[in-house]
Amino acid sequence: MANQFQYKLIPFFLIVFLVSGCAGLSKKDGTQKRLWDYKKSHFNLYSIQDEVRIGERYIKKQKQVAEKKGWDVNPKKQERLRLRIQGIVNKLAKVSDKPDLPYEVVLFDRPQVVNAFCLPGGKIGVFTGLFDSKKGLVDPKSDDEIAAVMGHEIAHATMRHVTRKLTSLSGYGLLGGFISVGVGSAAGENWGYAVNRIFNTGASLYLPNYSRAHEREADQVGMYYMAKAGFDPQAAIDVWQKASDRKKAKGKSDKTSFFDSHPASGERAQFLRTFLGDAKGLHH
Repeated sequence: MANQFQYKLIPFFLIVFLVSGCAGLSKKDGTQKRLWDYKKSHFNLYSIQDEVRIGERYIKKQKQVAEKKGWDVNPKKQERLRLRIQGIVNKLAKVSDKPDLPYEVVLFDRPQVVNAFCLPGGKIGVFTGLFDSKKGLVDPKSDDEIAAVMGHEIAHATMRHVTRKLTSLSGYGLLGGFISVGVGSAAGENWGYAVNRIFNTGASLYLPNYSRAHEREADQVGMYYMAKAGFDPQAAIDVWQKASDRKKAKGKSDKTSFFDSHPASGERAQFLRTFLGDAKGLHH
């Protein structure tokens, strides 16, 4: 058993020295120098293929949770909305740093849940509560507001935030065997422990839990994506200001809410205002 474990770790140590990732918009746009975190190289133990497999695994889990709770997944009555969101995502993906990821929008008919998420590899979940007229954050008639939220979520995937965080956890010796044998196989308790550190699991949902730095990066990158795709970047500021106002009125915490998985404050809207001029310069 010991020899087998040591054998599994060999690829892990090779990966440590050989694999790294770098984030950044294309230099041809002249925007890389303006981005607060883009000059950093981000070490990442995972391949893009690993991320796609992780996304497929956890979107399946989300669907299973929804089915057990009796929630409709991609309901026919909301198919027009889902296709519209998918079309906006496709436009954003084309101008993103990872245009070839298998982006897919999955709509969960849950008016009580005001949230959206993006898993590694580009699987995007959207709850219909995001568009609720009273407590939602997005006007369903506004492509710009939809693009603001979807741009933010796509940025989490293109900036590889989940696997960057998993890579940081590997320093504790949690994931060596897991990485070497491939995503989803022989993961064991170590993987479960790591997942609990990466995801909020309110109502049994697996919603990515990002650091403040990653959230700010997704805010900024998402705004640039939507501008490059032809959407009005002002909508990103408007959505985050609305999120701040709704959070103040909401009060209690809820792990399934947008406010828990995407901490909302007026500071986020103000942060984006400092980059609005740059973003407008990318608007087609």
